[in-house]
Amino acid sequence: MTHSLHRRGSEPSLKKDFVVLSCLAKNLNRESPEAREKLIKIGEILNENHPVNIIRESAWKISPVVTAVYNDINQVKSIIRTLKEADLGISIVISGLISDIQNLMNEVNLSMHSIHLSLGVFGKKELLPSKEKILEITTMCGHHCISPQSVENYVELIKEEKITIEKAAQNLAKPCICGIFNHSRAEELLNELIPK
Repeated sequence: MTHSLHRRGSEPSLKKDFVVLSCLAKNLNRESPEAREKLIKIGEILNENHPVNIIRESAWKISPVVTAVYNDINQVKSIIRTLKEADLGISIVISGLISDIQNLMNEVNLSMHSIHLSLGVFGKKELLPSKEKILEITTMCGHHCISPQSVENYVELIKEEKITIEKAAQNLAKPCICGIFNHSRAEELLNELIPK
């Protein structure tokens, strides 16, 4: 799930940001009605565990992918325990701090199959937003559907008291169709962008 690898932030901030993904495999089980039912079951389990954001239900009923984001590792632990017990045979990907995920896997007596790491940003870094907090917000949408200009616009609207921080974070989440934008974390980051 490489589109969730590049999330930026401090360790305390990233400890409130865990993406869970399940995906059917092309040429293996994507066309299987039985696998589709299992994926829908996974979507229901993700939804029952109070995600901060989740791919729209209308999408996960037909999409080969189900994604959700959580701000508490204990929610993810509950999901993994439930999925382990259900033994549906569909792989699960968790994005977050590796140490937290490794501890979670040890607690539920599972081992990680593989680990993917972001090597950082290469290229014309001068084109990136100058404020790190803006990048921390925009990188929560791995398909880059949230622009730095949108974040800056909402910061100005918040300063002018034309919108609340909560509503701005929810509005920023709307373009992220895969449901991995953590608007709860975005609220904290927006608050840090507002001068006191």
